[in-house]
Amino acid sequence: MGFIETMYEKARENRKRVVVPECTNPSMMRAAVRAAADGIADVSFVGDADACMSAAEANGIDLSGIAIVDICDEAYRNDLLERFAALPRRGFSSKSVAKRIENPLYMALLMEAVGDADCTFGGLDTTTSEFVMATQGIIGLAPNVVVPSGMLIMEIDGYEGAQGNIFGMSDGAINVEPSSDHLSAIALASCDTFTALTGDAARCAMLSYSTDGSGNSPSVQKVREGVEKARTLRPDLKIDGEFQADAAIVERVAAKKVKRASDVAGRANVLVFPDAAAANIATKLIQQFAPGRSYGPIYQGFAQPVLDCSRGDTEDRIYSNFAFCSVMASAN
Repeated sequence: MGFIETMYEKARENRKRVVVPECTNPSMMRAAVRAAADGIADVSFVGDADACMSAAEANGIDLSGIAIVDICDEAYRNDLLERFAALPRRGFSSKSVAKRIENPLYMALLMEAVGDADCTFGGLDTTTSEFVMATQGIIGLAPNVVVPSGMLIMEIDGYEGAQGNIFGMSDGAINVEPSSDHLSAIALASCDTFTALTGDAARCAMLSYSTDGSGNSPSVQKVREGVEKARTLRPDLKIDGEFQADAAIVERVAAKKVKRASDVAGRANVLVFPDAAAANIATKLIQQFAPGRSYGPIYQGFAQPVLDCSRGDTEDRIYSNFAFCSVMASAN
């Protein structure tokens, strides 16, 4: 059974309530209908009910298997705000949230925060920065988390490395220029997310243009410090670096470049990039040039699970991400 088939099976075994604030986007609507029909998620659209039904009719989409939470339902909005006010303070005050609740994204996140949903999924019509700001303000960060981050799962067809063909890649979504503390937090969260999804032990390489001192610059030093901080915080995890990408994933190259014992070099399955530019460029090139599939970005570090897809995602990729919503919510 392949990786995504395993995800579908896990999702069907314990499907979760996923709320979607983009209820007039045809690609999202079609994917959601399929996900609900196949039993990988219980889906609710959040938005203007009339607009949602009109969009469905215009695109020939049957929403009989989807619940619709009407943004115009004032009684329910007030109920959400009252229950949110009783929660420990997160980011936004209740007064601030009340001003934003007519935005479907904020209402969906409120539903999750108070327990009426298990995961919020969007991104086709919402920028990453808006999604992250709203999530941090309403859901908040998990205990002891410095920064949230995002990880893509990449499945590369035909790749036959020692680690298999499934990789976690972080963080091209949230942290543009992470500090060493941030890199450490990203590595720890990525290891935990990778293991939760795949069941495999994470071997995390923190990447650079340098391998074990072949280069020396502030950016290299930042990665080295991130490695040491991560190891200190979680000595149970296999985290190493700084490595160039080939030294991280190819055993033959690692044998030449890494002149010391390492549980990670040449066998890494989790790759932490030095900044968002490197991660974003690398993952988008892989998506275009390599046969395979990508899932996510899966957001890490929030108190409850959320998932943000790319605005260029196809219907099939959106559908797959519904399974990740259920699996991540089950692991939370």
